[in-house]
Amino acid sequence: MSFRITSFTFSKPWQLRQYALFLFLCFQGCYLFSQNPKDTVRLSQVEVTGNFTLHNEGFKKVRIDSSLLVQYLSTDLSTLLSQQSTVFIKSYGNGGLATSSFRGTSANHTQVQWNGINIDSPMLGMTDLSQVQVSQFESLEILYGAATVARTSGAFGGVINLVSNADWNNTINLTLAQTLASFNSYTTDATLAIGNHVIQSITKLNYSNALNNFPYYNDQTMTWQKLVNAVYVLGGLTQETFFRLSTKDVLVARIWLSDNSHQIPPITTNTDTVYKQVEIDKALRSMIEWRRSSDKYFLTVRSSLVDQYMRYTLDSTSYNSNCYSWANRIRLVYSGIKTFIIKPGIDFNSDWVISDSYNGMKTRSTLAAYSEFNYNPIRFLQISLVLRQEMIDGKFQPFIPALGIEYKPFKEINLTVSANVCKNYAVPTLNELYFVPGGVPTLKPETDYATEGGLVYNLGKKDKNFFFETTLTGYYSKMINMILWLPIPTSGLYKPENISEVHARGIEAGINIAWDICRFRFSLNSAYNYCRSSNEKATSTGDQSVGKQLIYTPENTLNSTLMINRSGFYGSYVFSYIGVRYTTTDNTSYMPGYYLSNIILGKNFHLKNFILSLQLNLNNLFDLDYQSLENRPMPGRNFALTLKFNFNK
Repeated sequence: MSFRITSFTFSKPWQLRQYALFLFLCFQGCYLFSQNPKDTVRLSQVEVTGNFTLHNEGFKKVRIDSSLLVQYLSTDLSTLLSQQSTVFIKSYGNGGLATSSFRGTSANHTQVQWNGINIDSPMLGMTDLSQVQVSQFESLEILYGAATVARTSGAFGGVINLVSNADWNNTINLTLAQTLASFNSYTTDATLAIGNHVIQSITKLNYSNALNNFPYYNDQTMTWQKLVNAVYVLGGLTQETFFRLSTKDVLVARIWLSDNSHQIPPITTNTDTVYKQVEIDKALRSMIEWRRSSDKYFLTVRSSLVDQYMRYTLDSTSYNSNCYSWANRIRLVYSGIKTFIIKPGIDFNSDWVISDSYNGMKTRSTLAAYSEFNYNPIRFLQISLVLRQEMIDGKFQPFIPALGIEYKPFKEINLTVSANVCKNYAVPTLNELYFVPGGVPTLKPETDYATEGGLVYNLGKKDKNFFFETTLTGYYSKMINMILWLPIPTSGLYKPENISEVHARGIEAGINIAWDICRFRFSLNSAYNYCRSSNEKATSTGDQSVGKQLIYTPENTLNSTLMINRSGFYGSYVFSYIGVRYTTTDNTSYMPGYYLSNIILGKNFHLKNFILSLQLNLNNLFDLDYQSLENRPMPGRNFALTLKFNFNK
């Protein structure tokens, strides 16, 4: 068995790892020979911070930037999203599996990207967000609904893109952070950025471990207990090198290693005193990127190799899986035609999976052609058309179009009205096709028809004394041939089937305020989501799920953060509300909604080129007894204390 990639042949899957490391190390050696010309012109750096709406082009896109990320340095992506977005996180508890749900869709309708490259497991079609540390990226892009068609197919809900970039004015920037937290939790983060206007090298290291043995009240046994078999260890190392070849060309090499292990605690109804369930996840992600820019065009070429390994152990039985992915992406932005911007692109991806749960190795190759057209017929109107055609394993897939319109009706008032419509599709995951037992190779792709409309109003500017932004979006999505895992009669096993038709509709509203007054900096970020996502097609005679809300999909979610800064002191109050989640398809059983309050207090001490920071996080301030998923306890009141040192020259 061999892999053939263009003119390179890999006789064994692990040789992909060697190839990735070889490319990166060769490129990294360029740093030793770079020179710093004397005629350097330093440009002042502009920092934009906060949680705000990006330029739409008729589609909804949001960025979470540095002012929010810095307070979540020692946490994971699931914690950040659950507190700073309308994305609902299904969490199995501290250090446990955490997946996302956009607009009433399932976890495999969300795609997680790393600087534009998909890092989801080809087996599951999703990423465990608890294993992605916030310290590994500088900003976060969230694309909703039709906005994802320009990036990929199948992301009915949205795309989460982890973004990192270089500061070309940087000489040396060193950050060290140590966090001590409740339940014997410890986290260490380190970042070193060094370079000049020709080359920048960024190294990031994170390590977390916890006994995670928090006390909880077991409503099954009516007693207080401590969580057992819940230890987790997370480790990550990222190296990024940015090399400016000329005034027009930039070459980037990235590598991201992660090594994670977590025990899976028993549910509250499990009284077994001898219990062992462990999952080990390792990943090597590497990427080479070339950017070329001029007055009329911007070209980006990316190639990445991703190697993911998982070992799942239940008692004395273990299951091993290896996933290998090779992804390539070319994007061109051409603005040489008046009133037109053209953005063509090509994607080529290959996946290989070797798993104890499959009969032999399974593969998938995807070739996609994409083009986006932005047209400005008049000054305040922009029309965007996105066209995407994919071929998977030599077979053409359904054509994907998306149309977006953005209109600014007033010259003096910064009000934007937008609307879009799209068709999308998602092929079954490899588990749905080939998992033994239960996989069905004849499954059809899922199809989605979606539309949305929105308003964005801005007053002031983000870097001035006062800024106000409010957003309102309504959306509707009809998903056909949605795949569900259903029980096989008398066998106790499950298999996936194309039987469900789901309609998801809702409203998203947000307010962002920043105000400087009396030397205080106040900011408020609030986001509310109403989502009605229901099954509209019976799966059997007498099916009671028709017209009912999907399980673990809350109709109401709200996140709000109030931040205050003055003279190096800062504080945040983070409020979250998660509404009722039904646990049965007929909606006869449910979990009650809950309110969570968290407080962040900190102080930055400035000493010339040094900044010493002390931060205290008080989580679950009112010691609420709650569960995100049924029979999966969550911790009560707990704290985290972070000491951070930064040197910048």
